[in-house]
Amino acid sequence: MAHLVPYINFVDKSQEAVAFYTAVFGGEAEVQADAGRIVHLEFKAGDIHFMGGDHAVDEAGLTASKGYSLVLTCDSEAQLRDFYARLADSGQEIFAPMDSGWGATIAHCTDRFGVSWMLNYDKPEEAHNEQ
Repeated sequence: MAHLVPYINFVDKSQEAVAFYTAVFGGEAEVQADAGRIVHLEFKAGDIHFMGGDHAVDEAGLTASKGYSLVLTCDSEAQLRDFYARLADSGQEIFAPMDSGWGATIAHCTDRFGVSWMLNYDKPEEAHNEQ
C-alpha cells in the first residue's frame, strides 16, 4: 500500500532541526551531506517519519508554503502534552491542549523552524460516553 512521507525544506537549518526533533521524539536520522550542506535527511522515530534537506526556496522546484500542517496522532494525552510543550518551545502557540468536543484532545503550534503541528489524541470510547 502506498503511504505519504512529508518532505520538509529547512533552508540551511537541517542539522539544527535533526537535533531538535531527536530531542523531542527520540529516533534517529540518516543524513547525506555535500560541501557542508545536508542534501537529504530521513528521520524516523517509531511511526513518525519525514524527509528533508537544506534547499534554497527556488531550488529543485521548491516554493515557500504555509498551507500545510503535520498531524501528529499521539498514544496518550500525556504524550500529546509533552510533545506540544517541546514543539512549541521557541515556536508559536496556536492553541494549547484542549478538549475537541468530539472525543479527542487537540493542540496546535508552530515550531522554531516554521513547521505547523496539529496534535491529536483520540480518547478511548468510554471517555467519549462520559462527556
